Parts: sequence; C-alpha cells; structure tokens
Amino acid sequence: MRLRSFPALVLLAGLALPARGAELYGKPLRGLTPVSIAELNQKAAGYDGKTIQVRGTVASSGGAFALTEGAASLRVTMGTPGATLPSDAGGASAIAEGVFRAKGPGGGPALEATGLELTR
Repeated sequence: MRLRSFPALVLLAGLALPARGAELYGKPLRGLTPVSIAELNQKAAGYDGKTIQVRGTVASSGGAFALTEGAASLRVTMGTPGATLPSDAGGASAIAEGVFRAKGPGGGPALEATGLELTR
C-alpha cells in the first residue's frame, strides 16, 4: 500500500517547485489562491494587512515596480532584503506573494512581496 502513495507524493512535491524556467526572488511561494489586481483595487480595505498572491505582467523594474493585469495595476515592492528584480524584467509574467496594504508607500494600494516568481 505504501507504493501506491509514492506517485501522489512525487506529484505533490512537484507542485511546490517553481515553474520550469522561472526565476525566484525572495522566499519560495506558498501557493496561495491568486486575487485579481482589479479586485484588490476595488476592495482594498477588505484585503488590508492580509497575505495574498497576485499574478500579472511586470510593467517596470528595479526595487519598486508594478504588476498589471488587463487595465488594472498594483505597485509591488520586495520586502526581502537584497531581493530586487533585474532591470530587464519588464514584460515578464510574475506571481508575487506578500502583505497587501490599502495605502502603500505612494498612497495607493501596494503589495510588499516576500516572494516573487518571474517567467520570461
């Protein structure tokens, strides 16, 4: 019976790994259910202080950048010391997890990412 559970364990272990070709910045992602950026912008107060995951396209790069999803965008900063995106990350797909703030450093909604997976 133990051998039957081995394939399931291998499958589950693979789900925790970053996608092939993905670059990981900061801490490994925990696999939270993504929240749309549009919903975060509309219901910011309800998500304030919560750890969330967002997916989008990198609109700018450096120490602070934005993720876009359609017409919606969200400012993201890396909360892990020394974790910054490369300067050529613009246009890449990204998944970020961290603490959402209804009023971030620029006054609008922002995510302080603890981990980010970048796929080019």
